[in-house]
Amino acid sequence: MINFIEQAEKLIAINSVSQEGNEEIALYLQTLMTRMGLKTCMQEVTHSLEGVSKRQFNVLGILGDPLVDSKTRKGLLLNTHIDTVSPGIRTHWSETNGDPFKATIKENRIYGLGSADVKLDFLCKLKALERYRERKLKMPIYLVGTAGEEIGMIGAKFLIKSLALNPKYVLVGEPSELAVIHAHKAYVVYQVSVGYNQLERDAKGYNTRIELHCFGKSTHGSYPHLGDNAIKRMLSVVRKIKEANFQIRLTKINGGDSVNKVPDTASVEFYISSSSFDDFKKFYREHLNQKEVNVEFGGLGESGMKFMPDNILDSIEQVHGCLEQLEGNLLSDRDDTFNPPKSTINFGRITHKPGGVDMHFDIRLLPSVTAEAFDSRFKGLVHDTNTKFSNLIMKVVRNRFNPSLDMKPDSELVSAAHEAQKAAGIDPKLDKKATSTEAAQYFAAGFDSIVFGPGRSMGNSHTPNEHNLVDHLDKAVHFYDRMIERFCL
Repeated sequence: MINFIEQAEKLIAINSVSQEGNEEIALYLQTLMTRMGLKTCMQEVTHSLEGVSKRQFNVLGILGDPLVDSKTRKGLLLNTHIDTVSPGIRTHWSETNGDPFKATIKENRIYGLGSADVKLDFLCKLKALERYRERKLKMPIYLVGTAGEEIGMIGAKFLIKSLALNPKYVLVGEPSELAVIHAHKAYVVYQVSVGYNQLERDAKGYNTRIELHCFGKSTHGSYPHLGDNAIKRMLSVVRKIKEANFQIRLTKINGGDSVNKVPDTASVEFYISSSSFDDFKKFYREHLNQKEVNVEFGGLGESGMKFMPDNILDSIEQVHGCLEQLEGNLLSDRDDTFNPPKSTINFGRITHKPGGVDMHFDIRLLPSVTAEAFDSRFKGLVHDTNTKFSNLIMKVVRNRFNPSLDMKPDSELVSAAHEAQKAAGIDPKLDKKATSTEAAQYFAAGFDSIVFGPGRSMGNSHTPNEHNLVDHLDKAVHFYDRMIERFCL
């Protein structure tokens, strides 16, 4: 028998941040499944993402006849991703004493990175399988922990393409407050690169280094209004400095660690003249919020410094302005069955590299807004913007796309889930979701798919002090038990 709390503590303690790989947690879960009598295997997920560990694995467990027939779909797939976003600023994890990997239980809550999104959901599914180990199943049960959901759903895409499984129904785990999710928004990620020739100048005029750090509040990228965007704050602060008539020369600019999070940190390095240094320190003390902005004063620069072009800040602001313009017209459609009821934009990352800056944007589109229409308008606006900057080269690339989910409410899978909610003591609720999930990948491949999970997403996922509710976890186990009973016995 699984000791749920003990295993929850162990899963949260394993670092499975997407970019760092998930091999350790995949191996651990494989051991748990094997002990329960499941046939298991590890599926290595190959990818070409820059800055991401190659040690990415899906872990598969099967109860019942595992025969895969490309023409016959059978069985129930229970899918949960086992990677997480990065924890962000650790001191913000006040409920875990600054350690996001330490499961902390307080009353009805379990705190820790991945508690809601979405490690403990996997444990709920595994717990539900306990009473079926010795049962004769008419249809197989597949339990899968996928890799890299937070960096483009690479695990689910790889699994679907591999044809290793051919289920009739798919249940994807994501925090839904125990509601059955039959529809969600589409998800698009854009990278806008601004290229330039660095300007080599004598640093005698600009010889005092300033490093400025801005802080915000992270939250899930599909709910940008609940966060406090550190990149936007940084741009605003630098603009304020320039408007105060300080002559500055930028050398570095960075912010955010994952495009699908509202960034909680951003930084910029620039140089000013030594003659204006005292005035700048006074300006910082009197005009900037020192809880939101921290400044490090560096030493003197050397001759032959390489600076970014003087108009780079303007170009960044205008590219972001293109998206704000789209948000005001093309994305003004409203659908009150979603929360938030509009398409949304999150400025998730900005990274400096030799000879350029990359901006990364997280877009969540209502079904009424097609990705093609948005793509055309956005690229057109960026092209027009580029004409204003003869010394810069702008390039727009769509890095990711996940379609919307739209399962019919009267489908067999949704109806069965509705009955399972009631049997598990859950108030029956059918809902839509602002976030994007792996269910859309399965749905696009022709599989009936829905989303369900314990815990809250909005204001909780991708946020310090992420937590799940003990009573939600217990009810989720009973829900999965009923779904297995309905489709596999």
